Amino acid sequence: MHHNRGTAEDPLHPVYEVPAAYSSVSIWMAAGLLAITLVPGIAFLYFAPEGALALLACTAFDGLLLYAVLPRRYQLLPDRLRIVLGRPFALTFRLDTISEVRSAQDMETLVYWGVRFVTSTTSAVEIVRKRGLNFMISPAHPEDFIEQLNRALQNAYGRPGTGHP
Repeated sequence: MHHNRGTAEDPLHPVYEVPAAYSSVSIWMAAGLLAITLVPGIAFLYFAPEGALALLACTAFDGLLLYAVLPRRYQLLPDRLRIVLGRPFALTFRLDTISEVRSAQDMETLVYWGVRFVTSTTSAVEIVRKRGLNFMISPAHPEDFIEQLNRALQNAYGRPGTGHP
């Protein structure tokens, strides 16, 4: 669910928040990654318990890693954008570093130079920054997200994120 909550006077609360979109392909890929070590780990319990424990430990590590790095939601604060990952992790960058925000095409989501948090190719949004790495994300409502981010850029800096300073 997306909603507006905060105000410019309250910089700690998001003015807009939207969950990350997850496609069935992303979910199956994560499940497959975990299954690669989980299934043999269970099978090895009877004839190679040490190996089974090592595989199960790898499964637990992979699960924690996926939990830590997969985005949960995107929060737009009055002066910054926060990508909320698994607790306690988040990436935050200032809005004044953004030069452009746009919908991404399917091929762009597969091969991309920058930070790629795409969990659904059908809702991918590219955030081009003036300096630093660009970001590709998957908000559940990409058109609304782009509109809200452009509005925040207009309110804060008098310009939408169209690539023009």
